[in-house]
Amino acid sequence: MKGNLCSYYYGFNNQKAPFDDVRVRKALSYTIDRDVVANAIMGQGQKPAYFLTPEITAGFNPALPAYGNMTQEERIAEAKKLLAEAGFDEANPLNFTLLYNTSENHKKVATAIQSMWKKDLGVNVTLENQEWKTYLDTRRQGDFDVTRAGWCGDYNEASSFLSLMQSNNSSNDPKYHSEEYDAVMAKAMAATSDEEREALYIEAEKLLARDMPIAPIYQYVTSRLVSPKVGGYAVNNAEDKLFSKDMYIVE
Repeated sequence: MKGNLCSYYYGFNNQKAPFDDVRVRKALSYTIDRDVVANAIMGQGQKPAYFLTPEITAGFNPALPAYGNMTQEERIAEAKKLLAEAGFDEANPLNFTLLYNTSENHKKVATAIQSMWKKDLGVNVTLENQEWKTYLDTRRQGDFDVTRAGWCGDYNEASSFLSLMQSNNSSNDPKYHSEEYDAVMAKAMAATSDEEREALYIEAEKLLARDMPIAPIYQYVTSRLVSPKVGGYAVNNAEDKLFSKDMYIVE
């Protein structure tokens, strides 16, 4: 198994009540037990995610956000408090629809998280699956409450992920519009040193943890059975670019 440059996340419709309230977004994100999703449901070595950008990305070494350092019990306690502050409780439960594209794995993850939200927050979630093209159209039109999403980097650099959440990015389906975030990313694009650029990327991830426009869930892995007789197989290749010219048979 090897990590690759892909993140699995849920996007909140930031322009639609009640998901325009950061307390609701954080409550839902905190309640997702990423260890259970990554280890028990996926179970191939996926890594629980607290960032949009995978940590194996070149030149990107962030510290976990505060909620990533909490125990799951602490996260749930904070989530209950935030949701209550936002006006939702047993007398006024939160109800919404979770959209995902048709796939057994997406269904398994959605069913598990639906159960976590119900058990720990009393939230009622309806699951809706759509075929790929319909799902993409629904997302682009903003006709959703919460949606499954994933992104694989086009190149091995943090901006391949972080640019997604800029206001002018056509793939910003959660409709996260933050002048502060846009300014940080503009500075990163203009930075002249690797150190300055990485610091700005880390600042961008801090803003995503603060505003929680999306809930990162896990980072993908690629599972392969490689014979011990094969030499030159690149196990630390984040982009999963493999060339036969680099490999050889071990006698």
